[in-house]
Amino acid sequence: MTFHAPMFGTVHSAGGTVSLESACGWGSVINPSGIIKGHKRCFNASLQAPGGVIELAYAESCLVIGREVTIHEAVKCQIFAHTLRIGKAAGCLIAGRDIQIRQATPYRHEPNVITMVVPELSELDAMLGPLNAELAELQSQSAALLSNINRLRADPTLTQYLTLRAKVRTGMVKLTDEQSEDYLEMGQQLGDAAKALESDVAQRTVIAKAIADARQRVQAIHDTKSARLAQCKCNVDQVLGETLVRQLLETYEHADLSLIPEPRIPKILFRNDGSLKFLYAIQEGSVNWTAGSG
Repeated sequence: MTFHAPMFGTVHSAGGTVSLESACGWGSVINPSGIIKGHKRCFNASLQAPGGVIELAYAESCLVIGREVTIHEAVKCQIFAHTLRIGKAAGCLIAGRDIQIRQATPYRHEPNVITMVVPELSELDAMLGPLNAELAELQSQSAALLSNINRLRADPTLTQYLTLRAKVRTGMVKLTDEQSEDYLEMGQQLGDAAKALESDVAQRTVIAKAIADARQRVQAIHDTKSARLAQCKCNVDQVLGETLVRQLLETYEHADLSLIPEPRIPKILFRNDGSLKFLYAIQEGSVNWTAGSG
């Protein structure tokens, strides 16, 4: 669908590409999971392609929502995108997961406000709780067994008997009849302690394997969290005037942020309460931030 003349109305599309070859103003283009291309000036317009792609040359006072959004220059816009690339942003309200801006400047003393929407990953944290409890219990059991093993091994008589028994069983030592009687007597005296030691060592070996498995599962969850948080990043190459960068933990954890229920979008863009964590309030320089990086 291509518009060669200026477009000032409303366009609804069910996919495909909507191409605006001329200006677009005081109207709206809605194209879920589709593509919207604005080759000229867009102003006071609503351009929405949740789950889709938006490419604009120039946008002023526009609402822009999409999975992948690229804008050469955005002025005083409200932009909500999973992945956002802007050449120049001036006085915009921006929210997203993966944001790159070449230059950020105020617009008539209005700063750019960037909200990084970071998933809470509550389902992974819920998995970590029981696993950490299981790991702590296994480590406690292992420590108790080790304490008993060390106590038994501290008995020199038992240690001497176990060394001799090993040599007898492997044929390294041949006992005389008299030595055999002494050996059997030692076995009667120390047999229970030897069995207890063997049992503790065997149990600890099993528990050690369980600990290694639990640690691997815990590490796998931490790795998954790190990988998902690493997708939340904000880079501004050049800041020329006040720019604010905030973090918001959001329960919505879908792979595409632009598919969040629409009523929640303005609540994120305009939110200004204690749920926000301020990351940067910067006048000049650059921003290079990744979630979970400290």
